[in-house]
Amino acid sequence: MATAKFHVLVVTNIWPTSADPSFGSFVKAQMESLRPLGVEYDVLFFNGRESKWNYLRGIRQVRRQLRAKRYDLIHAHFGLSGWMVRWQFQVPVVISFMGDDVLGKPKRTGGNTLGGHLLKISGFIVARLATAVIVKSQQMASKLRLPSAHVIPNGVDLNLFRPMDRKDACKALGLDPGKKFVLFPYNPNEIRKRFDLIETAVSLARKQVEGLELLMARGMPQEQLPLYMNAADVLVMASMSEGSPNAVKEAMATNLPVITVDVGDAAELIGSTAGCYLVPREPAAMAEKIVEICRNGGRTKGREWISKLSMESVAQQIVAVYGTTVRR
Repeated sequence: MATAKFHVLVVTNIWPTSADPSFGSFVKAQMESLRPLGVEYDVLFFNGRESKWNYLRGIRQVRRQLRAKRYDLIHAHFGLSGWMVRWQFQVPVVISFMGDDVLGKPKRTGGNTLGGHLLKISGFIVARLATAVIVKSQQMASKLRLPSAHVIPNGVDLNLFRPMDRKDACKALGLDPGKKFVLFPYNPNEIRKRFDLIETAVSLARKQVEGLELLMARGMPQEQLPLYMNAADVLVMASMSEGSPNAVKEAMATNLPVITVDVGDAAELIGSTAGCYLVPREPAAMAEKIVEICRNGGRTKGREWISKLSMESVAQQIVAVYGTTVRR
C-alpha cells in the first residue's frame, strides 16, 4: 500500500516550551509518530495560559499561514483551538479533544466550575462544526453525544517507556533504592488530580511501610519520565476527571504497578493486569493497596496489556481519520 501524504497545519494551545518541556509533550509525540506515515506538519502554538488574548491573535496568524502555504487539513488539539480555525471552511478541520474541553473542570466539592461549564458548552458546539472529531475515551464521545466521533486514546512510546533496572534508575535520579516510592507525575496544585487524597494515603501507608516517600515528577522533558517510573514502586491516581490518562499507560509500559480510581478509561487501561488495582476515591483504600504492593514487591506485566496502544498503532488510526477527512 502506498504511503499516504498529508500536509497538516497543527493548531494547538498545548505544546512543550523551554519553560515547561512537559506541557503538551504527548501532542508533539503524537504528531512526530505520524511522520513515518508520510505526514508533514507545521505548528502554530498559542499560549492561552499566558494570555487569553492569544486566541484572538492566533486567528490572524492562522489566516496568514493559510495564505502562505497549502494544507490538506488542519488538526486542532483542544476544543478552544478548534474555534481558531473553524472560521474558514476551505480546509477541512480535525479537532482532537483532550478532556477538560468535554468533561469540564470539577470542583473538589463536586460539580463543575463556571469555567468548566463554559468549556463543556464550547466543546459541544465546536465539535459539530468540525469535519472530524477525535476523543480519547468512550466517556468523552458519550458526553459530546456525537456518534461520528473517533475514539482514539493517545499512544504510548514503547521505545521510550520501557522496563529498566530499578537500582540504575534510582542512581540516575539520586534516590535511595532502599526506600519505597509512590509516584505522582502531576501538578499537585491541580485540583482535579486530588493530590490531597494521595498525600493522606501515603501518610497512612507509611505507618506500615518504613521509608515510604512521595516521588514528585513534573515539569520535565518526557525523556526523563521513564527514570521516575522505573525508580518508583507504584503509581497512584485519584483524579476526579480524566480523558485517557497518559501516565497510566506509561506506567503500564514500564511494568510499574498502578493503583487508580475508576476515571476516564483507566479501568480499561489496567484491565485484569495482576498487581494493578481499581480502588474507591478514598485514602484508606489506596493506602491498603500501597502497603500490599510495597510488601510484595516486584513489577507487573502491564507492558503486554498496553502494547495495543503503541504509538505506531495509534498513528495508523490517526492517518486513517486524515484520509477520510480529506476525501470528505
